[in-house]
Amino acid sequence: MSEDEPLRNILLTAQWDGTDFCGWQHQPGQRTVQQTLSEAVAAMVHHPVALYASSRTDSGVHARAMPVVFETTRAIAPLNFVKGLGTALPHDLSVTDAREIELGWRPRDAAVAKTYTYRIQLGARRAIPARYTWWLGWRPIDLERMRIAGQSLIGEHDFGAFRSAQCDAHTTKRCMYKIDVAEPDHDGIVAVQVTGNAFLRNMVRIMVGALVEVGVGRREPAWIAALLAHGDRTKNGPTAPARGLTLTEVHFEGYPRLGKREPPREVQ
Repeated sequence: MSEDEPLRNILLTAQWDGTDFCGWQHQPGQRTVQQTLSEAVAAMVHHPVALYASSRTDSGVHARAMPVVFETTRAIAPLNFVKGLGTALPHDLSVTDAREIELGWRPRDAAVAKTYTYRIQLGARRAIPARYTWWLGWRPIDLERMRIAGQSLIGEHDFGAFRSAQCDAHTTKRCMYKIDVAEPDHDGIVAVQVTGNAFLRNMVRIMVGALVEVGVGRREPAWIAALLAHGDRTKNGPTAPARGLTLTEVHFEGYPRLGKREPPREVQ
């Protein structure tokens, strides 16, 4: 980077279809979102860049609006990052917005909550949304039972029974603010929306898998509360497939804050 130009902090909003990505985080020899995006940004600014995102996503998981920041001294207008990356990036990764914000701001530190949406396909299998849904076949499902069971997950709990064996989080306590199970849309797709302060590895997919166990009648709604109480992942249900999960929104305000966390201040 040039020492003659002032340092800038650029906030990008990234969106991707995770089907052919091995998640967000760089992994040697794997196609990841972080690697693909950093190479495209570096080609624009003519220097290596470090990308800072709000969180990681697993292989196969999608994102509608992931905030990502990087620093540069290049005097490129924010809109031109959107235009330039629009042509440089592959078809399954895009940047929908760019802003210059205050130096030092990082989305992981500032985020107060995240919303994920999981989509379940009921009835006939449909080819167009198949990359983004979990098809349950023709099994009947009771959505009201899922809603009742989901209420047990609201609030602060130990979610030890809702994380993968590879999860390395120091604590399994998390706070869920909202779990909504919508009515099927015109294509028979049920959207399960979950908002929480943070998530363990595979947590949303395990939660959805458990709710489906209740919905199809294999478990009673009270089983969810029992899982929270004993914290044993081996007694939980299956993990829902990654393809149905999308990181929908990262929240920087509007939910209880843990420590000093501020939304980004745009540079004028």
